[in-house]
Amino acid sequence: MRPIIILTIVGLISASLLALVDDITRDPIAKAKELMERRAIEEVFPFPLDSLRTITEGETSFFEACDNEGRLKGIAVKTSTEKGYSGKIEIILAVQPDHTIIDYKVIYTNETPGLGDKISKPKFREQFKGKSLEGPIWKVNKDGGFVDELTAATISSRAITDAVHRGLEHINQQYPNTAEQ
Repeated sequence: MRPIIILTIVGLISASLLALVDDITRDPIAKAKELMERRAIEEVFPFPLDSLRTITEGETSFFEACDNEGRLKGIAVKTSTEKGYSGKIEIILAVQPDHTIIDYKVIYTNETPGLGDKISKPKFREQFKGKSLEGPIWKVNKDGGFVDELTAATISSRAITDAVHRGLEHINQQYPNTAEQ
């Protein structure tokens, strides 16, 4: 009976300590994540951010980059896909007001180091720049599309293509009139 009492006490103390640590670290982790996302947004726009507005629609976050006069210079969206080799990939995608791609930044991935993580490299990202929903077939070459897939990382290439395409669709739904500007 004594070991059961000791194990119960140890379990209760452990659970209490875990709850306390979770409570203490929740806000700093959220702030660090926000800062990381802000830096990613700053990296995908090729101009300084005079003003950045955040708009949340459902589970999707949009970021409007404006100049000092309030004119829209670019739009970014946080989007993701579950189709990665190792699961979820999250990106920040930036587009011009006419919805052509400026750049993207991977903010979360578990893709294989040295293979799938090359989706973050400038050489791979370059092929998406200037593209929009109209025109190209949003698939990798192997599937009849325009994206040169990474050697030994076709699944990761398909996944990032899916994430970028989803981001463009979200932007076109949220900002249907900006393409006419």
